[in-house]
Amino acid sequence: MNPFTRFFENPRRRRLALMIAGPLLLIILGLWYWLHSTRYQDTDNAYVVADQVDVATQIPGRVIAVPVTQNQTVRPGQVLLQIDPTPFQLALDQANANLKNVGDQIRAQQQALIAAQADLKGAEANVAYLHRDVRRKENLVKQNVVAAAKLDDLKTNFIVAEQRTVALRAQIAQIMATLGGNPELSVTRQAAYRGALAQRDQAALDLSYATVKAPAAGVVTEVDVKPGDVLAAGRPVFALVMSGRRWIDANFKETQLTHVHVGQKADISVDTYPGHHWQGTVESIAPGTGSVFSVLPAQNATGNWVKVVQRIPVRIAIDTQSGGPDLRAGMSAEVTIDTHYNPLFRSGDAQAANH
Repeated sequence: MNPFTRFFENPRRRRLALMIAGPLLLIILGLWYWLHSTRYQDTDNAYVVADQVDVATQIPGRVIAVPVTQNQTVRPGQVLLQIDPTPFQLALDQANANLKNVGDQIRAQQQALIAAQADLKGAEANVAYLHRDVRRKENLVKQNVVAAAKLDDLKTNFIVAEQRTVALRAQIAQIMATLGGNPELSVTRQAAYRGALAQRDQAALDLSYATVKAPAAGVVTEVDVKPGDVLAAGRPVFALVMSGRRWIDANFKETQLTHVHVGQKADISVDTYPGHHWQGTVESIAPGTGSVFSVLPAQNATGNWVKVVQRIPVRIAIDTQSGGPDLRAGMSAEVTIDTHYNPLFRSGDAQAANH
């Protein structure tokens, strides 16, 4: 019989060993739990989140086709909704016609400007000639060579010629104003043409909005529109949950985040898939508690006050994992963050300081 067996044959020694081993085991278990609970921070107040966009119409109109159904997977650029394009096509045709008319008018004004400038040169030459002729006739009238009535007629013609130059200068100024003060610009660079071109482009853009396409790959949901419905501009018609990136929004108690920082690893499990785990990384920590950003924030400075532990959202990026189960937005999850904090050696404090 070995000494160990012989030792426990004595009832008194056996009781003594149990009295020592029991509390020692409890101390060891308590120490393990304390170390584990201070290093690992976990919460079940966590949910899967995905990029989501509300699909809305940018123009009003009557729906003529809805080629997608509830929970259908779509690819980027796939047609989701078709609005009657007829009024927008008519508006585009009218804008194209107006653009052509404006271009023709600008060309006509440029030619009219050339003609008016030529007329002005001729009128100015005529004024100069009449002015010299009046001076000559005045000398001849003084010598009684030419009748005074003929001089009066000549002065009248001179005044009329001067007034014609004034009118031509006003006409040229008016044409210059319509051409933006720079008639040398090409037709397509004139302000009037660019304004008509913008109207045409807006009409073309409105026509393109008649066909609503998927901005990204994903799954359409909340489809509540059918052919014949008349939609207002900006009204969301259904939602698109985008494929690809998923993350976890975990709401930890404020007392759990003492040693949590960006870059730490996390273990993720989703209630839908028991036994399956994902690895993640702390991507960001919200700058405030959830109550701060609520519609009606708490007013702790008024009335009776009861202290409540607040929760702070922490975003966990899910490490890429091919071939795993589908994670759908809103699924409940459990998250455990490894802070690497050891209260015996304070290793977590050094890591937190480095970040």
